[in-house]
Amino acid sequence: MEYLRSAEGAAKGVVTDIMLSDRAVDGWEVARTAREIDPEVAVVYISGHGAVDWPSKGVPNSIVLEKPFAIAQLITAISNSSTVV
Repeated sequence: MEYLRSAEGAAKGVVTDIMLSDRAVDGWEVARTAREIDPEVAVVYISGHGAVDWPSKGVPNSIVLEKPFAIAQLITAISNSSTVV
């Protein structure tokens, strides 16, 4: 979160786990913050169990990958999300 706020739109994309170890912030909040800074930033969520909430909590035009996934799937998701937004 600190990087997103300090970078002021420099991030071209965000890959975030939905459930982060810092319970004060989750991946949903990370993505919302990134989109507030730059509405065009690509967002890819990764999750082992939170993907069911994606339709209601995820930002528009984002992608979710459920764990476990292959690195090729992540690369494809990042490529596709940058063309979706």
